[in-house]
Amino acid sequence: AKVLPEYTAEGIENIERPRVFSDVAEAVAQYADDVMGGTEDKTDRFAALLKRLSAITGALLWQVVCELKQSRFEPVDYEISVGNPHGEDEPCIPPVVLALPDGGKVRVVGKIDRVDVHKRGDTSYVRILDYKTGSKEFRLSDVIEGINVQMLIYLFSVWQNGRERYGDVVPAGILYLPARLPVVEVGRDADTEKIKSDQVKALRMNGLLLDDPEIIRAMEKDAAGLFIPAKLNNNGEFSKGSDIASLEQMGLLKKSIEKLLIKMAETLRQGDIAAIPTAGEVAACDWCDYKTVCGHEQDDPVRFLQKLEDKDVFDKLAEVEDD
Repeated sequence: AKVLPEYTAEGIENIERPRVFSDVAEAVAQYADDVMGGTEDKTDRFAALLKRLSAITGALLWQVVCELKQSRFEPVDYEISVGNPHGEDEPCIPPVVLALPDGGKVRVVGKIDRVDVHKRGDTSYVRILDYKTGSKEFRLSDVIEGINVQMLIYLFSVWQNGRERYGDVVPAGILYLPARLPVVEVGRDADTEKIKSDQVKALRMNGLLLDDPEIIRAMEKDAAGLFIPAKLNNNGEFSKGSDIASLEQMGLLKKSIEKLLIKMAETLRQGDIAAIPTAGEVAACDWCDYKTVCGHEQDDPVRFLQKLEDKDVFDKLAEVEDD
């Protein structure tokens, strides 16, 4: 929580790899002393695991530093609250507040891991990042089913209510940054550079970005899709598979999620809590804290998610808007 802000204050371009690994090793050792009672009375296996943790964390932090070195987006906030400050002096972004038909209100609060800003004239292009320990990829078709909407809700809160803190905001996107070191499969004759290159690709962030070529180049100088889930071809057009949305499509997503939140709040207030969880690739029961008390049995009804291409998702949202 402290290392990256220090690097940003010093100038991320001045940070070198040995410094990163040294700082991480020091932070891990301090954590072991503060939380685990030190390492003197621990086993050799514990020491080996701690060393491995330090190496993995160092590699992940170096990846973050490398991405920021070549980016014109700069981190401006870390772990900032949305709508729920713990103290009067704590910075906070006001949440989006939605009115219910019965007069009630719904507001979503939480915390954003990191907010990055790129200034272009008087406009602040804002992207928000989340450090993800899991392996699941962001998929737009999940959003219209009510899955993985948290980051978009935060982004839209900044878009709607972030003017006082960031100026005139335009949403540049959301990014999930892997917080785990992937295993890379390479041939026996692969050299060190090949392994490093494949690791960088495996650590590429996923999410959804604004379809503005200049903003993509601000995130990644060569727009080669090495760090972010968008790539520009030689002709300046986006390559197939780029995870992008126009500002109008961002607006459609915002309206769709707001309708979804209102519907969820209405059903909860009416006492409608039928257990019809998602199943398949996203199995809600696997991570639900209430699975032991909800009464849902193996053969009870479940809800399977549609798998749609991004274009089909936006076409569907546009149709709903026209209706």
